[in-house]
Amino acid sequence: MFDRKPDYARHVARVAWLFLVIAGWSATDATSAPAARQRVVLADPDPELRHAMEQTLAPWHLEVVIEQSPPADATMAQQRADADTARFVVWRDGAALMVYDRELGFTERRGSRSGVLDPPTAAAAALTIKTMMRLPPPPPVEGPPPAGTIDAGLELRIQAGAATRIAYGITTDVTTRLGGAVELRPWATSGWRFGVTGDGGSATSVSRAGFRGAWSEWSVLVLASWTYVRDAWEFEPHAAAGIRRSGLEGVETNLVRRATATVPTLRGGLWVRWRLARWTFGAALDVDASFGTPTYSKTGSQAEIFQVPGAGVELGGMIAVDL
Repeated sequence: MFDRKPDYARHVARVAWLFLVIAGWSATDATSAPAARQRVVLADPDPELRHAMEQTLAPWHLEVVIEQSPPADATMAQQRADADTARFVVWRDGAALMVYDRELGFTERRGSRSGVLDPPTAAAAALTIKTMMRLPPPPPVEGPPPAGTIDAGLELRIQAGAATRIAYGITTDVTTRLGGAVELRPWATSGWRFGVTGDGGSATSVSRAGFRGAWSEWSVLVLASWTYVRDAWEFEPHAAAGIRRSGLEGVETNLVRRATATVPTLRGGLWVRWRLARWTFGAALDVDASFGTPTYSKTGSQAEIFQVPGAGVELGGMIAVDL
């Protein structure tokens, strides 16, 4: 009876080992199968398209894997899907969007745009890709979103620029201006942006009717713009309204004279941009009109010293980044 104990122990050990092997194989198989359904290969290096796809496919918990070069055909797409254990392969063929479904062995093609995509165009392309994938309804969201979560459609633009301003008053003055703008795009699929803009620049020498000094100004305006996209180019008409603050300072008949004025200002113009990922570079044309601009005369005389310009044209360049 005592001789059978070692055989019984070995039998129990073999059964336990077999159970562990089967359990491990089952766990490996169970974890690898869903991974194939939760992965998408994006064979396109465009950062805006990747960002838009990650946001659009987030409810389905699909992982976006980036590859630099697109597949040449459906056979190569299948090889990519097999190698990355992915359900879908997405790429662009010229101006067309391509989606290969590994489970169905099917490739679908839809029209889009070639080149670098701006955020609104990338968001529209991601929605088209989601439609082509024919995904089931997303699983229900578990619990409320974390506090402080920002809408994925929000985008902040910070812009800086330099321009030459031609102002029209008693004389035509040419000055150098430095300015900037901060804009918010509230909707991912819309080209509308809203924000503030401002500028300031070099002073204008004033020497007239016994007065010698300088005049300078700065402005702050509320801004609205809309962007039309054509490949990597953007055309952005804009309008703004605000104030222009000016100051005249100098010496008149050995006495210091200072004067300031704040006048309402309207602005209209056009920005032409070229996009490189999140950066844009371009040229700006703006036309300003100010109202109620004062005219300064010599003390005790009707002789005009200086008139604050009521109109101006600015032409320059700018750089901006979208965050």
